[in-house]
Amino acid sequence: MDFYKDFMKMNPDGNMNLDDFKDFLYGFYKDKSTNLAEHYFRAADKNKSGTINFTEFLMFLNHECTSNPEERLNWMFDLFDIDGNGTIERPEMINIYKIALDVNEKKSPGDPTPDEIAEKMFECCDKNKDDKLTKEEFITTFMEDPVLFAIFCRNTDETEDK
Repeated sequence: MDFYKDFMKMNPDGNMNLDDFKDFLYGFYKDKSTNLAEHYFRAADKNKSGTINFTEFLMFLNHECTSNPEERLNWMFDLFDIDGNGTIERPEMINIYKIALDVNEKKSPGDPTPDEIAEKMFECCDKNKDDKLTKEEFITTFMEDPVLFAIFCRNTDETEDK
């Protein structure tokens, strides 16, 4: 209950705006990427109100520690679906991976580029080859291939672990 009280103390109207969300993230992550925070906020703002209520905030926190692969994949899909149209297009995936690589201090020569990662993801996930990933294609592919899921999560977790 203290967590709820703290949230309400910081957000008396019960809603957290993007600036408050960024301040919260910066308290836990070394990463100061405005772009990454904005994408997290967009994915957390399920009702697209421009603010995050306490329930949406808890759902965001839950994604950080969930061990349920399907829940994690649902969250990741929403993160990558930048325009919110229900599909992930190549430029969206490339954009998120570029941000992830920009904030990742563990870059190594020979690491795949965002374009290469997106190419591999689309090769594996885009079952009907329409250059769009539906949530079903995205989740089904990773649920059926635990090795691919582990690689995908490793690539995205390197940013989130900061």
